[in-house]
Amino acid sequence: MIDFLLKAVDRASMEAMAIEQGFLDAEGLPVPGTDFDPSPGSPAYEAGMPVAPPEELQGEWLPGWHFNLRVSGELEQEQIEGIEQENKGELLPLRSRTKFGLAMVANGVEWVGENGVTTGVTYAGVTFIDPESIATQQRVWQ
Repeated sequence: MIDFLLKAVDRASMEAMAIEQGFLDAEGLPVPGTDFDPSPGSPAYEAGMPVAPPEELQGEWLPGWHFNLRVSGELEQEQIEGIEQENKGELLPLRSRTKFGLAMVANGVEWVGENGVTTGVTYAGVTFIDPESIATQQRVWQ
């Protein structure tokens, strides 16, 4: 399984990216091997998950739509096919070892979170967050 941590400026941007990358079909439904958290159709998905604020903002929630994407099975294999996964026995960063990560790097711009520590790449209103840059993940798969 491969887990992507993402945030988008809005649901429409997320869905456009997910369709473009083959995670959602043309009707906006997850393709086999794709799971979203929150799940499409759930109240949390419909409302959008806000992005947690850094401490210095004293509890103000940041604008955006935070979600997790998991790929498995054949889709996972498609994501890594032909791409080096390790260097000297160490797993490469997710952005360097998946087709989605490489596409985001090729088309996007570097991003640093409001906390100054979390990093990623932003393209077309969607930010692909480097999981290695997160000290404590706020949302985990259930």
